[in-house]
Amino acid sequence: MGYDLEITVDEVRELGEKLRLVATEFENAEDVASEYADEVGHDGLAGELEEFAENWRIHRNKLMESLESFAEKAREAADGYDGVENDLVDAIEGNNG
Repeated sequence: MGYDLEITVDEVRELGEKLRLVATEFENAEDVASEYADEVGHDGLAGELEEFAENWRIHRNKLMESLESFAEKAREAADGYDGVENDLVDAIEGNNG
């Protein structure tokens, strides 16, 4: 069973913008888990919070990089499709640039 995916260039460009916004939100997110480690009053729990905070920081950075990469690819795809469309219109209209 196959599905056809229909998406406009504007939707691809908008997707890229939204992905970049999400990446920015992750970048601006505060690391509150490590801040609470000093407040919990239990060394074991504090250590677990510190470990969680460090793991989350690493994975958040990887996620931000992926989102930024996808956002850039979406922008490049939209620009590429626009360029092809413009070239086709020019060719049809006899504009050789």
